[in-house]
Amino acid sequence: MAQSPGISNVLFFIPDIGGFTRFVTETEISHSQHIISELLELLVDSNEIGLEVSEFEGDAVLFFCTAPHTLQELLAQAKRMYLNFHMHLREREKGRVCQCGACTRMHQLTLKFIAHSGPASTMDVKGHSKFIGRSVIVAHRLLKNSVSVPEYLLVTQEALDQLGGKLPTPVTFESGSNRYDDLGEVAYRHHSMTSYLDELTAP
Repeated sequence: MAQSPGISNVLFFIPDIGGFTRFVTETEISHSQHIISELLELLVDSNEIGLEVSEFEGDAVLFFCTAPHTLQELLAQAKRMYLNFHMHLREREKGRVCQCGACTRMHQLTLKFIAHSGPASTMDVKGHSKFIGRSVIVAHRLLKNSVSVPEYLLVTQEALDQLGGKLPTPVTFESGSNRYDDLGEVAYRHHSMTSYLDELTAP
């Protein structure tokens, strides 16, 4: 096991599929696994700004990037993934012939995004590299937060600073924060993604 020198600033970006646990535990496992696998692959294929995949985490993808980006670029990336995600679910629903629980409930899946940045190191174990440090812990802890809507982009103040510090107009970002054990108060801005569904054509 080896630990690499720290990277001064890493942007972590996590698209997370909501409803995953109930979906895979209460429906036919073979079909639910196939659907989730398709969706995770779709998220990776929708990457247009050079994000790198660190690892797959069951219902999420941990992307990272050290190159500079703007919040406008990150929002556009989240929007592209979000629309592709829901278009795929709609197309699958339109062509559905299977009546199993997984196939009839896949339209209930949701998608949210977490963005946080900060210093991090990598740990290599048997040829597999994994990020360690406070920043990646914060990014994962933020998957549980007090945002009231199910589908959103959440950007911490640290990520906002790295992304240029300017909120894109006329997009609305609400302020929020949560306190976590051993991490303290984490401030963030969040933007609801739901209105973008209006841009999808009906299946």
